[in-house]
Amino acid sequence: MVGIAASGRTPFTIAAVEYARKKGAKTVAVVCNANSPLEKAAEVGIVADVGPEIVSGSTRMKAGTAQKMILNMLSTGAMTRLGYVYGNLMVNVHLKNTKLIERGVGILQKITGLVRENALHLLNKAGKRVPVALVMHQAQVNRHQAEKSVEGG
Repeated sequence: MVGIAASGRTPFTIAAVEYARKKGAKTVAVVCNANSPLEKAAEVGIVADVGPEIVSGSTRMKAGTAQKMILNMLSTGAMTRLGYVYGNLMVNVHLKNTKLIERGVGILQKITGLVRENALHLLNKAGKRVPVALVMHQAQVNRHQAEKSVEGG
């Protein structure tokens, strides 16, 4: 669980982190003030020392930007650890529209070297799941075998 508060003093955020920690969740605080109550409540504290804001009282400038960058790094790391990334490509794309289907086809083309038509055919055979299509192609297995592999079975 990641609690975010520039000041590190937001009561409901502190309470949420404390509750999550009591329930056994791993907790992280992303703050801009060292030794804050939120940082102390979490197991891991990430402190972005951005200094005072240009406009006093506005945490959406330096603090908000720094925290957004930290969250981007955390989520990218999490996606990588979950196996959603192949090389530098996000392969666990949910293909819900034409644009995303084209992204999936492009990913397959880039990794496999297939021409567009063959990549699209493979993607359709894989149930529109890029990771399954990749396993099918790379391991030369059927969809069922690929799904078991992707799901850790």
